[in-house]
Amino acid sequence: MPMVLTLLVSLYKLCRFFTMSGAEQLEVPECVSQAGSWAGSSRDHRVSPGVNTEVRAALDRILPTLHGAIIHAKQAASPVELSRAITEVFQLVEEAWGMPTLGRDVAKVLCDVIRLEGGLDLLLNLLYTAELETKCQAGKLLEQILVAENRDRIARIGLGVILNLAKERDVPQLAQSVSGILEHMFKHTEETCFQLISDGGLDAILYWCRWTDPIVLRHCAMALANCAMYGGQANQRLMIEKRTAEWLFPLVFSRDDELIRLHACLAITVLATNKEIEKEVERSGTLALVEPFIASLDPEQFASEMLDSSDNSQGRTADDLQRLVPLLDSSRLEAQCIAAFYLCTEAAIKTRQKKTKVKGRLACRKQMQKGRVATTASWCLLLSNELPKYPGPQLAQHRLWGGGGKAKWCVLPLCPQIFSEIGATQSLKRIVCYSTSSTTSSLAKKVLRMIGEEVPRRILPTVPNWKACEVQTWLQQIGFNSYCQRFLDHQVDGDILLRLTEQELQKDLEMDSSITRKRFFRELTELKTFANYSTCDHSNLADWLGSIDPKFRQYTYNLLTCGINRNFLHRVTEQQLQEDCHINTGFHRVRILTAAREMLHSPITLQTAFNGTDVFISYRRSTGSQLASLLKVHLQLHGFSVFIDVEKLTAGKFEDKLTQSVLSARNFVLVLSPNALDKCMEDPECKDWVHKEIVTALNSGKNIVPVTDHFEWPDPETLPKDMRAVLKFNGIKWSHEYQEATIDKIIRFLQGRSSRDSSAGSENGLDCLSSLGQT
Repeated sequence: MPMVLTLLVSLYKLCRFFTMSGAEQLEVPECVSQAGSWAGSSRDHRVSPGVNTEVRAALDRILPTLHGAIIHAKQAASPVELSRAITEVFQLVEEAWGMPTLGRDVAKVLCDVIRLEGGLDLLLNLLYTAELETKCQAGKLLEQILVAENRDRIARIGLGVILNLAKERDVPQLAQSVSGILEHMFKHTEETCFQLISDGGLDAILYWCRWTDPIVLRHCAMALANCAMYGGQANQRLMIEKRTAEWLFPLVFSRDDELIRLHACLAITVLATNKEIEKEVERSGTLALVEPFIASLDPEQFASEMLDSSDNSQGRTADDLQRLVPLLDSSRLEAQCIAAFYLCTEAAIKTRQKKTKVKGRLACRKQMQKGRVATTASWCLLLSNELPKYPGPQLAQHRLWGGGGKAKWCVLPLCPQIFSEIGATQSLKRIVCYSTSSTTSSLAKKVLRMIGEEVPRRILPTVPNWKACEVQTWLQQIGFNSYCQRFLDHQVDGDILLRLTEQELQKDLEMDSSITRKRFFRELTELKTFANYSTCDHSNLADWLGSIDPKFRQYTYNLLTCGINRNFLHRVTEQQLQEDCHINTGFHRVRILTAAREMLHSPITLQTAFNGTDVFISYRRSTGSQLASLLKVHLQLHGFSVFIDVEKLTAGKFEDKLTQSVLSARNFVLVLSPNALDKCMEDPECKDWVHKEIVTALNSGKNIVPVTDHFEWPDPETLPKDMRAVLKFNGIKWSHEYQEATIDKIIRFLQGRSSRDSSAGSENGLDCLSSLGQT
């Protein structure tokens, strides 16, 4: 009998995957579910003659071993042999990805070979049929080999396998690899993203966002960033419907891993650039965390840390970087900021990669005599297989070393081709010229310097107040030097510049070429769009036009000079907009007038008697950030308005603001993480923020709900007298495993009577401190 029971248990474990109901388990193609479908004859994949010499040498060394390991995996007679073979393949791929400079090229060939020799289908089969340990091992390898062609294969025949695994959310061993696989699959196509969202892939990622495993959280953050960037607007809408913006908050708020925070910032920023969902993204509170976080980072140090990580050492591909350019061109400062940071990091990574490949990036005049450098006039450039052998226009613009009697050193900048090809260079220059964010402008300047591009001067934004000399500077910056004298002769200042017509440009300023005039008006339109009109725009018309469409800011000065402000706009006719304000695009006129009339008839929102929030969350930043952010999201999803202090504010007016936030909240949730009250013990003057918040809540009679997480209640005598009463409130012990149940209990405390335990002998009251427990 015991033997029969043991056999039944073993069969249950082996077949647990197949016991899902038909409604839960997704259909898996026959080529995956049938054993042996992946088995194929070994093929001789010779290295292409056109491959880089160093890549060829690496492949010649690795490929024979890889072929042997794949054969062993397919012919394995036992789980031990199979495990050994998979481990060997994994180590080879991991080694390839970690190679400086060459890694992506070498690893891609290995990933292709694994697919072509049946290894990819073997892994899918194991993920479908094998024991848990083998599944985890197969998933770990699959995550490493998901290059574009392999993602195509998974999307065609294996997506059901991955999505079925994603339903097993509470298996920690699987979560790491499955979240990593989903991270890669979310960047496949919009159709794949839609299927992943529809069949539970996004639900699994959002579920794992509440975990504490940094590997899983890193995959989750990158998966959400990929879904936002590659999924398209329709899938972005689905992400918002599933409350992705809210679940990104704990990832951005985390203090444990900057890479998690960066990817989560990218995800929320991309979502915010979609005008249809922008307001919902803003309401989540996550977007407000982006700029302060980016401002705290050093891109070059970040790049150095990424190079030390095998997962990120290769940087991003040109296709990945291309998707950042719309963020640079966005009207949202958060989008410009994070895109500039990513590009700055990538420029630093690629510069460092070249330094590891080219021995000695410095060249001096003495080396020229040895044929080690190419020269043009008095400039010197170090030759390598990554730079042209003969200096042409591209190299000439990057000369950094001047001739002279003594030997001088020059550092060769990274070739800017990749940034020019994706259209980032001009966008970066525009940010330097016009951005109002010092962080974003500084990052853009760093990128331009790294890639050897000229850094333009910042343009004064108050264009209506420009004098003729400032117009001259702008003309030189946009490449219209030959027309400077004509503009100066006519004393063209900022006011005239903003009102220039094509006829005046052609007749008075003698700009005869129609193509040249188009180029000029393209630059002028950009200037009008980013100009600051605050000195003459008292109704804030510019920002209102920008809220309809960012490019509509170009019409601000035309409207203002006609005496039209925001309050009068609804009285204007379309004909007047065209003839008097020179808004020549009919569709633009219609949109502006429609928005003006909607603003006139929109109902006025009456303020309620109570303007505060439902819940104020107090926490110790060093140990309680993660739990505090989770509580915020959970409570928001249950309909509560929540205040959480993003950065502990400095003294002064901010102190009053924070105190007012406590006073205006109905409830006070106190996160008691390890050592949360230690600083309060030695704070008789009440300077500690948590101490201040607790005292304010006690004095104002707030409903205080302590939530404990591995917290040990202190002896009341060690706490200042003004806060000891907090020990009279019932504490709720947080459970990461049963978060929903814990939240339900917290909500009962928030919705019911005060959590103060008024009965004698309460378990964490002052009169019964020996038991100090939690409900």
